Amino acid sequence: MSVEIRPIEDEDHDAVRMLLTDRWTSPDIMLDNQMVDASRLPGFVAIAGEEMAGLVTVIKRAEEWEILTLDSLSRWAGTGTLLLDAVVKDAREAGIKRLTVRTSNDNLDAFRFYQRRGFRLERIAQGVIDQEREQKPEIPTRGDYGIPIHDEVLFARAL
Repeated sequence: MSVEIRPIEDEDHDAVRMLLTDRWTSPDIMLDNQMVDASRLPGFVAIAGEEMAGLVTVIKRAEEWEILTLDSLSRWAGTGTLLLDAVVKDAREAGIKRLTVRTSNDNLDAFRFYQRRGFRLERIAQGVIDQEREQKPEIPTRGDYGIPIHDEVLFARAL
């Protein structure tokens, strides 16, 4: 089935909240010791048939944009790449020269995904997720492949 990528619209809000709750435990994401409601951010949805197949949310700053969430509900189908490509195209059209994304130290699949698409490892912030867990206790202590979650890893890509 083909996937349509389009900007998030107001009428998508309930479905976006549901997806973020299913994938992230809540639409509220910790970023720099502040809660950000990802369901209120701009971004793109992937639609397959009548169903949402993926979502990317973006924080748009004057000098750079940051991907806050990127989720594909069907792994290895290319949906994540299509969503990322939509963000890159939109950022270039807006004159943005840099795109960033953060992930946790356990997310080896994200490491692979972003590096294969031109992102470079830029910074490791040790203990950041431990600190965020104090404010948001539902952040798990172990993640992918049983790896303890402690650190935040920043990737960046020049556009």
